[in-house]
Amino acid sequence: MQFKLRRAPVWLHAQQSLAQWYATGLGQSILIDLETRLSVCLRDVFGYQGLLIGNFQPNHTILDSAGLHRKLTIDAPGREADINADALQLPIASDTMKLVVLWHTLDFCDNPHQALREADRVLMEDGQLIIVGFNPVSAFGLRHLLTGWRKKSPWYGRFYSRWRLKDWLSVLDYRVLHSEASFIRPPINSERLLRRLKGVERLQPWFGGLGGIYIVQARKQTIPMTLSRRQWRRQRGGNMAAGTVTSAAEHARNVERRLKNKQR
Repeated sequence: MQFKLRRAPVWLHAQQSLAQWYATGLGQSILIDLETRLSVCLRDVFGYQGLLIGNFQPNHTILDSAGLHRKLTIDAPGREADINADALQLPIASDTMKLVVLWHTLDFCDNPHQALREADRVLMEDGQLIIVGFNPVSAFGLRHLLTGWRKKSPWYGRFYSRWRLKDWLSVLDYRVLHSEASFIRPPINSERLLRRLKGVERLQPWFGGLGGIYIVQARKQTIPMTLSRRQWRRQRGGNMAAGTVTSAAEHARNVERRLKNKQR
């Protein structure tokens, strides 16, 4: 018997169903938890403008805690947002954003590497990238494995581990500032039960890695010019010949090759 690999849905097609799920009791409980944790991550972010990709709660301004003059949202055409576009082709100039938040973008994207490259392109040097996603090493991940075949949101997405994300970010020369998983409660759509189980969150210091939702915060670093040292040759006057400097084009090709090698 052959098993087909589950494919992540197209980002444009997944936004409406994911927004409907966030309107459920479980989704709202997660949103409250995420807003609290993101406010801590964003309070040290300052700059002219930032971008939220995935506007699941138009009445909630996730970027409010950041010290940004301009806060933009992007979502699929037909949904409420400042800009309607595809996360794989952002209609935004390069090096213009101080902050980019990927709200489940990678979980529901058939080309997560392209989404990361687009976020990297629009980020300024020293800008910050925040990724919110579902943790496969959790009760959420277990439900994803058991019920993903039903094609119901959000369980039919592709959940990537924080370790894999950190690997991808290292390829793009990002430095991880913060990483955490939260919401240890089981993925049940009952506000009453979720309220009763809220005390379980006190176990966060010990079992936080098993939380259903994760946040990874990273800073974009200036790519250093790498010196490729060859054999040093002694020249007249005791000078040494410098090595060749890797070109930007060659670096881009190397990044593309390394990202492809890290795919499943």
